[in-house]
Amino acid sequence: MSTIAAERADRRTDGTFAFSLSLYVALLAVTPVVTATAVWGGVGDDAALYVVALLAIAVVTGLGWLATWRRTGLAVALGGSRARWLPPLLAGGYGISAILAAPAVGVLALVGFFFGLLAAVVPGMAMVFVARSRYTETLLAGAIEHESFTAGWPDRARNRLILAMLPVFIVGCVCLGAVFWFEHNSWLLSVGQFLLPAATMPFNRTQAHTYTLSDAGIGRSIPFGKTVTTWDRFDAYSSTDEAIVLHRRWDLDARFACDQLDDPEAIVETIDRFLPRRD
Repeated sequence: MSTIAAERADRRTDGTFAFSLSLYVALLAVTPVVTATAVWGGVGDDAALYVVALLAIAVVTGLGWLATWRRTGLAVALGGSRARWLPPLLAGGYGISAILAAPAVGVLALVGFFFGLLAAVVPGMAMVFVARSRYTETLLAGAIEHESFTAGWPDRARNRLILAMLPVFIVGCVCLGAVFWFEHNSWLLSVGQFLLPAATMPFNRTQAHTYTLSDAGIGRSIPFGKTVTTWDRFDAYSSTDEAIVLHRRWDLDARFACDQLDDPEAIVETIDRFLPRRD
């Protein structure tokens, strides 16, 4: 990609990030705006409050986009930080807190619940994917590519992960089942909503993905772009007839099933340039 084309691509994705960020803030701002209008403005008509909500979204999104779309470093900075997952998590917590406060604030809690979860799922996740892709593009710019392949975890390692996550999944189901069975909102709802994703999300790592080994690290293709894990995030690597394993202390190891690789020895040789071997 030429320099000019890269700059245009950056502007386009930064515009998407700016819009997602602005919409995210706008959705979270709806509840206090509607609440203030209903309480202090004396407006109780549903149609009027609906119009107020739409105006709040339009105004905050527009002003936020104008204020952030030229700040090209925002997406890259967020994408390179583990804090990139905070926006959807905070918005989800916002929505859950609102519904738990329903006995005190009444029907307006439903507004906070709806817009909080909407902010988490739509603009919140869009911010994560766009920021991570922008960071990857920046990190890989000029990096030398060595190997590219498609592989997933070997079956035995995947089955061990299933056994490890099964108790977490069962406890999460029991918590949610207890809430709906007894028809009572409690802390069990929050526990269940946390445990179920925690038990299922790791399995995306075990699926077959296309990887690229470069000087910058290990790039992984995802439906909405690319991610990259720098070599310093790994402690060492090991290799058996079953899999090539890149070890991490505080995260799941990266595993590549050898029977899915065309040339495992070439991949081991490349990894050996950047990581120490663990016997």
